[in-house]
Amino acid sequence: MIDVLKILILNDLLEFFIFWYVVFPKMVLRHFFDQVYILDHNLKFKANLRNITKPLYGDYSFIGYLIAFPYRIFRILFALFVYFILFLFYLIFIIIWILLPLFLLINGFLFSK
Repeated sequence: MIDVLKILILNDLLEFFIFWYVVFPKMVLRHFFDQVYILDHNLKFKANLRNITKPLYGDYSFIGYLIAFPYRIFRILFALFVYFILFLFYLIFIIIWILLPLFLLINGFLFSK
């Protein structure tokens, strides 16, 4: 009977670690890429990068070229900044998520009476 309980507890513990360190980080990573895809739809990073030398709205005059290049550079840099902030947010979240059980175990052992 006790061997069965040990096996069940170890099985649940193994499932917890698989979920905590494998399944959930994969879900977060997938959510991160979904957010990047949604943001790219709004920020048009790829479109601006692809059309960096083309003028805006088909205005092929000198002024059209003169205005389009700095505008597209600004949009590209802004999108990269937003992606970087999003990346930092998800990175900090994942690091906290991975270290949380270890912190709780250490905290429980050190401060338990």
